[in-house]
Amino acid sequence: MSNRVSDPAVRVERGVPVLIGADEMAQIDEAAVRLGLSPDALMESAGAAVAEVALAELGRLAERVRGPGGPLVRPPLVVILCGPGNNGGDGFVVARRLAAAGRSVLCVLAADASKLSGTSAGHNWSVLQAMAASGSLDLFVAPSSELLLRLRERIADATLLVDALLGSGASGPLREPISTAVDLINATRAHAVAAGRPCAVLAVDTPTRVDLTGGSRSTPVVTADVTVTFHRAKAGFALDRDARALAGRYLVAPIGIPLEAEEGIIPPDGEWPPARITQINWQEPVERADQAHRPGGGVAAGPGRTD
Repeated sequence: MSNRVSDPAVRVERGVPVLIGADEMAQIDEAAVRLGLSPDALMESAGAAVAEVALAELGRLAERVRGPGGPLVRPPLVVILCGPGNNGGDGFVVARRLAAAGRSVLCVLAADASKLSGTSAGHNWSVLQAMAASGSLDLFVAPSSELLLRLRERIADATLLVDALLGSGASGPLREPISTAVDLINATRAHAVAAGRPCAVLAVDTPTRVDLTGGSRSTPVVTADVTVTFHRAKAGFALDRDARALAGRYLVAPIGIPLEAEEGIIPPDGEWPPARITQINWQEPVERADQAHRPGGGVAAGPGRTD
């Protein structure tokens, strides 16, 4: 076991946090599973963190004007748009947790349910189906852009939109119905802002689809108000100012990955991942020649306030 785990007193002092790319995060996830963390546990922790931020956002956005019989508007609606991968599986956990907390939830799978990847996403999808059957939330499958567009009036009522379409493993041009789902998220947000109605977009791990390593992005791309990524800040947002703008407030959430999972993947430079959900305040790039071989190695960032 390295000294950075067993003896924090010998950790190297440094001024910026570790920044990792998509490949490094995938390797760390795999190492965490080899160390005994189950994919189900990682997905549950990720979804729980996003749900916590979602509840805080709903509290900020909620209508506070009350009439003689109570609030003058309907309860805020959370619309969660999910893809077929692990990012969508995180979204399923968010939907379950928000519905269990009594929130009004509409969850949309923008894919064919038979194409869900991974047992963790499949398990959480089955739980959502049971909840939908009991009336705890609304659940729809929209494997085509035409079916997705039939839901646009329901989606337009959202106070909070959760982008769980594509995560770190995505690449290449957007395919349908994901591209249409991105357009719907952006249009709903823009329409609400123009109408003066509260509405925000919360992205899971990354706005669809901003690359975590270099910051490149798809066309179209989600514009988020807040992004929750996991374990460590990602280099793409440090390297690209436009990517930072698309992410909005950038939060890093721990999901239970031990520091040992990073052995041999990133240098033992003495910094611990955030122990709680923490906002990152990006700074301007600085020269760091000793870290030039790593994604984001020449970019400064600093943890901001903790939420």
